[in-house]
Amino acid sequence: MNEIITEDYYEGAGCTCYASSANECGCEGADWTPKEVYDLRGEVMALKALAESTANLAKSLKAERDEARDAIVGWENKWKCAIDMAARAELEREDAKDLAQQMSESNQVLQAEVRDYRKKERATS
Repeated sequence: MNEIITEDYYEGAGCTCYASSANECGCEGADWTPKEVYDLRGEVMALKALAESTANLAKSLKAERDEARDAIVGWENKWKCAIDMAARAELEREDAKDLAQQMSESNQVLQAEVRDYRKKERATS
Protein backbone atom coordinates (compact mmCIF):
# COMPACT_ATOMS: atom_id res chain seq x y z
CA MET A 1 0.00 0.00 0.00
CA ASN A 2 1.37 3.38 -0.98
CA GLU A 3 1.27 5.84 1.95
CA ILE A 4 2.70 8.81 0.05
CA ILE A 5 -0.08 10.34 -1.97
CA THR A 6 0.33 13.14 -4.45
CA GLU A 7 -2.27 15.46 -5.91
CA ASP A 8 -2.42 13.40 -9.08
CA TYR A 9 -3.37 10.18 -7.22
CA TYR A 10 -6.49 8.41 -8.43
CA GLU A 11 -8.19 5.13 -7.60
CA GLY A 12 -6.65 2.39 -9.65
CA ALA A 13 -3.25 4.01 -9.91
CA GLY A 14 -0.87 1.51 -11.41
CA CYS A 15 -3.63 -0.40 -13.22
CA THR A 16 -2.66 -1.24 -16.78
CA CYS A 17 -5.70 -3.33 -17.71
CA TYR A 18 -8.12 -0.41 -17.87
CA ALA A 19 -10.45 -1.89 -15.25
CA SER A 20 -13.03 0.36 -13.60
CA SER A 21 -12.80 -1.19 -10.10
CA ALA A 22 -10.67 -3.45 -7.94
CA ASN A 23 -13.09 -6.32 -8.70
CA GLU A 24 -12.25 -6.18 -12.41
CA CYS A 25 -8.50 -5.48 -12.08
CA GLY A 26 -5.88 -8.16 -12.02
CA CYS A 27 -2.85 -5.90 -12.14
CA GLU A 28 -0.24 -6.47 -9.47
CA GLY A 29 0.60 -3.35 -7.48
CA ALA A 30 -2.49 -1.41 -8.57
CA ASP A 31 -3.86 0.76 -5.77
CA TRP A 32 -7.63 0.99 -5.62
CA THR A 33 -7.72 2.60 -2.17
CA PRO A 34 -10.04 5.63 -2.24
CA LYS A 35 -8.21 8.97 -1.95
CA GLU A 36 -10.43 9.82 1.04
CA VAL A 37 -8.85 6.97 2.99
CA TYR A 38 -5.40 8.46 2.47
CA ASP A 39 -6.75 11.91 3.33
CA LEU A 40 -8.28 10.56 6.55
CA ARG A 41 -5.06 8.74 7.44
CA GLY A 42 -3.21 12.03 7.02
CA GLU A 43 -5.71 13.78 9.25
CA VAL A 44 -5.35 11.02 11.86
CA MET A 45 -1.56 11.40 11.84
CA ALA A 46 -1.88 15.17 12.18
CA LEU A 47 -4.37 14.80 15.04
CA LYS A 48 -2.11 12.28 16.80
CA ALA A 49 0.79 14.73 16.51
CA LEU A 50 -1.41 17.52 17.83
CA ALA A 51 -2.61 15.34 20.71
CA GLU A 52 0.99 14.45 21.59
CA SER A 53 2.13 18.07 21.51
CA THR A 54 -0.93 19.06 23.58
CA ALA A 55 -0.09 16.37 26.14
CA ASN A 56 3.52 17.58 26.28
CA LEU A 57 2.34 21.16 26.69
CA ALA A 58 -0.03 20.09 29.47
CA LYS A 59 2.84 18.32 31.28
CA SER A 60 5.02 21.38 30.90
CA LEU A 61 2.28 23.69 32.18
CA LYS A 62 1.59 21.39 35.14
CA ALA A 63 5.29 21.43 36.03
CA GLU A 64 5.36 25.24 35.81
CA ARG A 65 2.19 25.44 37.90
CA ASP A 66 3.73 23.19 40.55
CA GLU A 67 6.92 25.28 40.59
CA ALA A 68 4.86 28.47 40.92
CA ARG A 69 2.78 26.93 43.71
CA ASP A 70 5.95 25.90 45.57
CA ALA A 71 7.38 29.40 45.12
CA ILE A 72 4.17 30.96 46.42
CA VAL A 73 4.17 28.69 49.45
CA GLY A 74 7.81 29.59 50.06
CA TRP A 75 7.08 33.31 49.85
CA GLU A 76 4.05 32.92 52.11
CA ASN A 77 6.24 31.17 54.69
CA LYS A 78 8.87 33.89 54.42
CA TRP A 79 6.17 36.55 54.79
CA LYS A 80 4.76 34.87 57.90
CA CYS A 81 8.26 34.60 59.35
CA ALA A 82 8.93 38.27 58.62
CA ILE A 83 5.66 39.26 60.32
CA ASP A 84 6.55 37.15 63.36
CA MET A 85 10.03 38.67 63.51
CA ALA A 86 8.62 42.20 63.24
CA ALA A 87 6.10 41.49 66.00
CA ARG A 88 8.83 40.05 68.25
CA ALA A 89 11.07 43.04 67.52
CA GLU A 90 8.24 45.41 68.41
CA LEU A 91 7.67 43.58 71.71
CA GLU A 92 11.38 43.57 72.48
CA ARG A 93 11.58 47.29 71.67
CA GLU A 94 8.72 48.00 74.05
CA ASP A 95 10.38 45.84 76.73
CA ALA A 96 13.70 47.63 76.21
CA LYS A 97 11.94 50.99 76.39
CA ASP A 98 10.25 50.00 79.67
CA LEU A 99 13.54 48.68 81.06
CA ALA A 100 15.34 51.90 80.08
CA GLN A 101 12.62 53.91 81.79
CA GLN A 102 12.96 51.79 84.94
CA MET A 103 16.74 52.12 84.88
CA SER A 104 16.46 55.88 84.44
CA GLU A 105 14.10 56.10 87.40
CA SER A 106 16.40 53.84 89.48
CA ASN A 107 19.38 55.94 88.47
CA GLN A 108 17.61 59.11 89.57
CA VAL A 109 16.72 57.50 92.91
CA LEU A 110 20.33 56.35 93.38
CA GLN A 111 21.66 59.79 92.49
CA ALA A 112 19.31 61.34 95.02
CA GLU A 113 20.44 58.84 97.68
CA VAL A 114 24.11 59.58 96.88
CA ARG A 115 23.43 63.33 97.17
CA ASP A 116 21.67 62.82 100.48
CA TYR A 117 24.52 60.60 101.73
CA ARG A 118 27.12 63.19 100.71
CA LYS A 119 25.13 65.95 102.41
CA LYS A 120 25.03 63.90 105.58
CA GLU A 121 28.74 63.20 105.32
CA ARG A 122 29.50 66.89 104.94
CA ALA A 123 27.19 67.80 107.73
CA THR A 124 28.88 65.32 110.11
CA SER A 125 32.38 66.32 109.24
